[in-house]
Amino acid sequence: MVKVVQTSLEEEEYERFRKVARYKKLTIKEATKEAIVTWAKGLTPLDAEDDFFRLEPADFGDPELSTKIDEVLYGKKVGK
Repeated sequence: MVKVVQTSLEEEEYERFRKVARYKKLTIKEATKEAIVTWAKGLTPLDAEDDFFRLEPADFGDPELSTKIDEVLYGKKVGK
């Protein structure tokens, strides 16, 4: 079921929002929905019961692996 949300903005707030929507090539309606969804998603607390948080760390048997990865990524020893 679709819900309709309505609010009031000061002229300056509306103009700033309208300019951003235009810059992103969105209608006011599309920009409003994107803003609400992004805001709510960003403030939703993490679910501590999610299986992701129960994963055990991977052990690849090489205690120097992170240093080797840094050398590959950055081309030199980090911190040297």
